[in-house]
Amino acid sequence: MAQDTLSQEQVIRRGMDELVVDTTSVSWVDGQQGRLYYRGFRIEDLAKSASFEEVAYLLLCGELPAGQQLQGFSWKLRQLSHTPEKTIRIIQELPRHTAPLAALQTALAALGCTDPKPKYSEEETLLGLALRIIAQTPIILAATYRLHQGNSILPARDDLTHAQNFLYMLSGRVPDEEAARAMEIALIIQMDHGFNSSTFTARAVASTLTNMYAATSAAVGALSGPLHGGASEEVVQMLADIEEWGDPKSYLDNLFASGGKVMGMGHRVYKQTDPRAVIFEKLLAQLTRNEKSPKDIQTLGYVAGYAREHFAARNQPIHVNVDFWSGAVYRRLGIQPVLFPAIFAAARIVGWCAHIIELRQNNRLYRPLSSYTGPVDLKFVPLAERGK
Repeated sequence: MAQDTLSQEQVIRRGMDELVVDTTSVSWVDGQQGRLYYRGFRIEDLAKSASFEEVAYLLLCGELPAGQQLQGFSWKLRQLSHTPEKTIRIIQELPRHTAPLAALQTALAALGCTDPKPKYSEEETLLGLALRIIAQTPIILAATYRLHQGNSILPARDDLTHAQNFLYMLSGRVPDEEAARAMEIALIIQMDHGFNSSTFTARAVASTLTNMYAATSAAVGALSGPLHGGASEEVVQMLADIEEWGDPKSYLDNLFASGGKVMGMGHRVYKQTDPRAVIFEKLLAQLTRNEKSPKDIQTLGYVAGYAREHFAARNQPIHVNVDFWSGAVYRRLGIQPVLFPAIFAAARIVGWCAHIIELRQNNRLYRPLSSYTGPVDLKFVPLAERGK
């Protein structure tokens, strides 16, 4: 009897810890040094100098675009920023309390139903599918968000960039240059991050040769889990709890005594500070520079330092991650916490599509082994004889 068991030489790695399952040139997470690279470029350099469209082109096409390439790429994104009426109706029919990520997962699957040729696998067609999905994602999220707030849905504008359009569709106001750039940087630094759970899901589903809509919809489902994409919302709740408590030190002392977790701290890969967290901290400082007493940055700075000392004293070097500062940044942009995890998806959708395109170049079905621990050769008892 053939069984899906492992030999003595094979090791079970629960959660796939330290397990290398494939190769990629899309991004590299250097956890030991606390660095993140997109196609060989440091994330700090891209966040400082590049636009959303440039970095999206880099991840999808493998190189930074020249002037005409960028113009064509940006034009195509804008041309695809019109969601089919049937998909909008599906979003409108969802309960008002539906989480934006749940609505996005549903809408991406619905988009696949409105595309007459979603299964083509030629590289050019895959890029076209990727652009459509990337262009549609902020529209879907903004529509869900505005319905959640009791507002009417706004269409994208042809005269705005991707990041500007996202903020406009959320608020109904064209953002100023500083706000638009802050959103752009937030999207850039969260576009990709190695084989995280949602990216692995996208690749695993895509490896069956299903269409890109199904693979990205599945990836959104993975991202919606609280262990993957929801800490930014919880950090903002922690700030509210600290304010109600009245003192961050006593709040943390009580949290540690009760065995609670500091939201936004710790990472499965990074052994140093998450480089994306450093960028978000600088963004928050920039957005609050004119405030006399910027409470968020002061409180979060204290929490990060005090918690780090607490963990270091116990030989547990734990640092802040990307979610620690991001929620406070989004709040400065006028966005409510219900959307925070979904902004992650608006960025990561680029990486998911890039990985699917990469996988298609040398596709192999993802099919890991498992170690069976149940019984074998049980005797079947007819229904009439069971329970006697």
